[in-house]
Amino acid sequence: MWSVPVLILSAFESGAGASAADVGIVGVTVAVVAGVVVAAGIGVLPAFTDFVVLVVDDAQTFPIIGNIPQMATTTDINLKMKELRKQFGGIFRLNFGSETFVIVCKTEWILEGLVKKGDEFKGRPFWMYLAKIITQKKGIAFNTGKEWKDLKKFTISTLRDLGMGKKKLEEQIYLEIQTLADAFQSHNGKPFSLKDPQAHFSLSIVYYIIFGERIRFGEPEFQELADDLRFFFNNVSAFMPENFFPFLRFFRWNSPLEQIIKNNNKIRSYIKEKIREHKETFNVGDIRDFIDVYLLTLEKEPNSESLSEANIFQAIMDLFTAGSDTASSVLIWVFIYMAKYPDIQDKCRAEIEKITDLNRPITLEDKQHMTYVAATLLEVQRIAPVVTLTLPHAATVDTTLGGYDIPKHTIVLFNIMDAHYDPNYWDKPEEFRPERWIDEDNELKKNEAFMPFSLGPRICAGISLANIETFMAFSNILQRFKLESPDETPMTMEGKQSGVIYVPVNDNIRAIPFGAGASAADVGIVGVTVAVVAGVVVAAGIGVLPAFTDFVVLVVDDAQSH
Repeated sequence: MWSVPVLILSAFESGAGASAADVGIVGVTVAVVAGVVVAAGIGVLPAFTDFVVLVVDDAQTFPIIGNIPQMATTTDINLKMKELRKQFGGIFRLNFGSETFVIVCKTEWILEGLVKKGDEFKGRPFWMYLAKIITQKKGIAFNTGKEWKDLKKFTISTLRDLGMGKKKLEEQIYLEIQTLADAFQSHNGKPFSLKDPQAHFSLSIVYYIIFGERIRFGEPEFQELADDLRFFFNNVSAFMPENFFPFLRFFRWNSPLEQIIKNNNKIRSYIKEKIREHKETFNVGDIRDFIDVYLLTLEKEPNSESLSEANIFQAIMDLFTAGSDTASSVLIWVFIYMAKYPDIQDKCRAEIEKITDLNRPITLEDKQHMTYVAATLLEVQRIAPVVTLTLPHAATVDTTLGGYDIPKHTIVLFNIMDAHYDPNYWDKPEEFRPERWIDEDNELKKNEAFMPFSLGPRICAGISLANIETFMAFSNILQRFKLESPDETPMTMEGKQSGVIYVPVNDNIRAIPFGAGASAADVGIVGVTVAVVAGVVVAAGIGVLPAFTDFVVLVVDDAQSH
């Protein structure tokens, strides 16, 4: 198999047809050339003419610390990866102290690593400092082996049992959609930022699943949680220097790392207090939420290593953090794309009107009849994936990728953004075009290069919940509001990634009440009109919805109901 000498930054992929000037080669040292020639001579590498060794500008590299200056100082990881991809091709490596990162950008090799050889790349570099201090080697995100497998299965099963995809959760999502609609309505058609209302929407749903309670928009408790989570996702990075140089951990005061650790500890303490409260009211015969399942499991399986107290607690932490900011960011992108492309917004609304006549809420069952709406959601997540790089993977064995040797424990990152813009898989990938997802029979197409939640064994455990939230919020908001640009200037769709999440630089829009049922007072939980109730009853009668007794219509204020 092919091997590559350890360089500060080297490209694995051959630069066929590229000159030194084209790829920015400023000089290859005699030692490196000699190393490659010797390797080729003994058959470790193919002929030298088939393999171009690339070295970044000498001024940008440093002994020992390697590429840390380039990555630690960048304000946009996605742009940096684009720059390196253009310079070095489909697979390259970055050196940070004693750690080597392999960055995979070529779609075929991404699919090879995530799917075809998924078991060989499903490890996590749990030895990295940030992973250890945040997850304590427990939970789902950075766990490995049997513990991770059992815990992921447990988490997905618990989410399903608690109502994921069922009416119980659907009703709760409706409740939060009303709050979201109220927030949109409160701005009276004036520009506003989507950050806080979307953060509340997604956080409140995962909060309900975990704690069995509702946290209300605007409460200080909510705002503090939302701010802590936002800071975490905007600042955490696999490329933080403290991951690679232990002495830096002693100088972390007032640093992003210090604040990340403080916020993480605050959230841990918050969850521990909620668990303490649950213990006082816990009833085996009445399982209310994820924490009750946690308590029940500890009671039934006290000696389980996989389902230990520490593991399930960290799984709750993982669900709470990952389940909030990522889902809210998806919806922010969806809404600003609708404001940017009013013609596509109108097509989505026309499909919604065809199914519902705009006189009843959209249900999850309606999704199968809304091909264009579903295609639009897929296209937004293709063109603006909220996670542009996967979480760090680690090779579980000595293996290969794209024909190159990958030693065990090598840290590997897969570039989702590159897969989503690969012209070999997408026609004119720079264009926002939902129609690319629809075939001649008006059915949704699949594309193996689509991976907003990753692929393979490490695919996100919360993918189903995120898709439910996104469809229901998008369709119900679009039923009530016309989304517009915040001003007369053309909207920029520029994104930025300073931490884990890729977010729009400008997330301001205007929401204009649209047609019947646009007002939160008209369609909100403070008054469900006769038309809505009648629509649900009729739907139940013809089998579109389950029996009426299984569909709860929420009426809070009888004085305002009809």
